[in-house]
Amino acid sequence: MYKMKTFHDSALQIHSRGTHAIGPGRHEVRRFVALFSLVALSGLRTFADAYTGTAFPVAVPVPGVLCTNESGQVSLKGNVHVLRVQATDPRQTGRLQAAMDLTYQADGTAIFAGKAAQEVGTWDLADPMNPRFIPTGGVWDIQYRGVAQADNSNQTTLMGLGIGGAIEGLRMEEIVRRGPGVVFDPAIAYVGAGVMLTPPKDAIVVMDNFNNPPAPSWSTGAGDGTMALLETGGELLIRGHWPLIHTRTGPDTSAFTSPLRPWTVRAGQTLETRVDLVKLSGPEAGAVLALYHDNSEGYLMVKGSNYVILAKQIGGLCFLSAERVMTPNTNVVMTLAVTPAGAHLLVTARILDRGPGGSVLYEHSVLDTSAADGSLTASQVQAATGMALQDLRSDSAGSSWTSGTSATLMVYQYTDGTLPGVEGTFDNFEFRTYEVPQVAVERTVRLSWPESAVADYGLESASTVGGPWLPVITPALPGFKQVTVPASRELQIFRLRELP
Repeated sequence: MYKMKTFHDSALQIHSRGTHAIGPGRHEVRRFVALFSLVALSGLRTFADAYTGTAFPVAVPVPGVLCTNESGQVSLKGNVHVLRVQATDPRQTGRLQAAMDLTYQADGTAIFAGKAAQEVGTWDLADPMNPRFIPTGGVWDIQYRGVAQADNSNQTTLMGLGIGGAIEGLRMEEIVRRGPGVVFDPAIAYVGAGVMLTPPKDAIVVMDNFNNPPAPSWSTGAGDGTMALLETGGELLIRGHWPLIHTRTGPDTSAFTSPLRPWTVRAGQTLETRVDLVKLSGPEAGAVLALYHDNSEGYLMVKGSNYVILAKQIGGLCFLSAERVMTPNTNVVMTLAVTPAGAHLLVTARILDRGPGGSVLYEHSVLDTSAADGSLTASQVQAATGMALQDLRSDSAGSSWTSGTSATLMVYQYTDGTLPGVEGTFDNFEFRTYEVPQVAVERTVRLSWPESAVADYGLESASTVGGPWLPVITPALPGFKQVTVPASRELQIFRLRELP
């Protein structure tokens, strides 16, 4: 059930599978906020495009209405303003129109939030007093929030989703700052920078689709028995036979083939090796898919007709999981994926239906940490699989593997030496790399209160009981989903899963 051989290379095929700030201030009776592009946020991914820019007010078509509540707090409602935005990336240059609500605080500051739309385009400045906007396609749908100081300087954060044109599906994250001065002074710029996050780019590396006989000249081995490779009809058949050999350890009765195909996975990615299992036949047969760090270390998934195993090879086999589960031996897809999780590695085995839709028939993940993780005993393995195996290893401390030499296909048989051989027929042997959406996890507090039939309550916060008290604003962001969960457990694992 594992290998220690040299490797030989063969052909490789690769297929690629993809401002605005609002800043108000306090100035006589009319208080306005202007919007522009923001600053680069932390945690940028390799598929983020950074930009900088400036913006100047060009119009205030709707000044808004000042309102005072019973406690004397002043708010500005319904303001609309327009900015001319010039950015280093043409996809962020354009005309921005922002709608805003603002509330002044007792210390002279103001908090504000609203929505904005920025058309992508260019500006004709032949007449500086009357700049002419030329749209080129696409609109940023933006939500923003910020704080203005008593001197009208302000900082704004915003997030947006691209709609149409060259920005379809893109996201933007920004911060912008404005210096002190008269509100909406056309000579005072809003200056900022930001990032655009492009759609994740996935990639497929086809190691072999077995459409070009003869069988590939890869590294092979058959434990203490014999094996044959046959490529026919666009598929690869691996045949193994172990007469008079009693299975005591995994490699005794396994037959493998493997190309020299280096692999690596970095933070923010999932690397998946996968293969179509067209047919698995013979008594006590198993199919194995593995990712090897070197010739003696790696991760393996083993599929029998009534069990699935996740194991780690560290000289011998360390069983990370073994479950008794029935899965078909024909027309399924086996996948083994690794995803960095900080200093650890999430290892996931899946079995999918090979038909349209690829429904998930089995899925299980384990976290391989730098510590010595728990592993199954021989009796636990036997209870789950029916196999009495020797030389099982316990996990040892050390880094998980994020790179390696190869992926491997095997057939396996648990035998007393009297059984006929087994055959596994495979197709579409691939590496797939997926960019993983980054999930920010923070310690949170969840507040709740019952609705009242006689009053409407709003949530406020302050750093001291004496205030100042500010409304808690939690806008929904376009293109993003968020869930607040209580920090009630010492360890909890989350994942994102693509929905059908």
